[in-house]
Amino acid sequence: MSETKVVTLAEYPLIDFVELVNRIFADYVVPINWNVLSFKMDARENSISFADSFIFLRGSEPLGFLLTAVRGNKARIDAMGVVANERGKGLAEQILKHAFRHLKTKNIDSIFLEVASSDERAVRFYDKNGFRKVRNLNTFILNNPQPSTIKYSSFTADNRLVYSISISNEINIPRKVNWQREPVTLLLSDGRYNLVRLHFKNVEGYLVWGKNEDNSAYIVDCAPKSSEDLDWSSIVNISVDYILQNANAHLISVVSVAEDDKLHQALLENKFNIVLTQYEMFRKL
Repeated sequence: MSETKVVTLAEYPLIDFVELVNRIFADYVVPINWNVLSFKMDARENSISFADSFIFLRGSEPLGFLLTAVRGNKARIDAMGVVANERGKGLAEQILKHAFRHLKTKNIDSIFLEVASSDERAVRFYDKNGFRKVRNLNTFILNNPQPSTIKYSSFTADNRLVYSISISNEINIPRKVNWQREPVTLLLSDGRYNLVRLHFKNVEGYLVWGKNEDNSAYIVDCAPKSSEDLDWSSIVNISVDYILQNANAHLISVVSVAEDDKLHQALLENKFNIVLTQYEMFRKL
C-alpha cells in the first residue's frame, strides 16, 4: 500500500469527510448519517482530535479513515472504516497501526473502541490487533411509555449542575460509565440536549434528553446524586414521565449503556428492552 498517503482530518475538507463516512457506514451494522453540523457537535462532545484523526488516500481518492478522541493519556477510536472495494486488502490494519504509532508519540498509553457484537468479522479484526473485550454496552428502547405515580418536581438545569452531580457519582459510588457518559462528555455537550433537575422524596438528580423528528425521544443520561440512599429505578421512572409529559414520545431509547453501570439495571427494572449489544474493547499501547 505504498501508493497511499495520509492526511489529518485538520487538513481535509469536512464536507468531503462527512460524505465519506456516511458512504462507508451505509452498509454497517450501526450506520452513521452525519451532516457537518452534527459531526461538529459529536466531535466536541466526544473530544475528537482533528490532529490525531486520519484519512488515507490514493491520489485524491479517499480509501479509509480513522477518528480518534483523546483525553489525557487515553484515546478512543470513535469510528474507523474502509471503502467497500478496498476491504480485505490489509488497509484497515495499516490504518490502525499508523494510529498506534502516532498515539504512542503523543504519550497515549491506552485505547478504547466499541464494536457491534454481531459484527463477528470486525470483532475478530480488533482481537487480532490486540484489543480485548472489557464489557457489554447495551442499547435500550421503551415502547409506549407510561406515566409515573411518583410525585416529583422538575426545574431547568444547566451543564454545570449535571457535571457536578456526575463527578460526585463517579467519585463516591463510583459509577462505571463509558466514554459517552463521562462527566466531561456531559459538560462538553452544552447546548445540545435538554437538561432537567429532578427532585423526589429527599433525592436530587438530573435528566439529559432529546427528541427526534419522528416523535420518539432519547435519554442521554439520568442519575440521582450520590448519597446513602440512591434510587436509580425511580430516577429512570420519573425521567420517562417527564419526557412523556413534555414530548408525548411513543418510544424512548437509551444508547450504549455499560452492563456494570447502575443505570443499566434501572432501565431493565423500568421495562426497557435491549435491542443492540456492542463490545467495549481495550488495548494497551
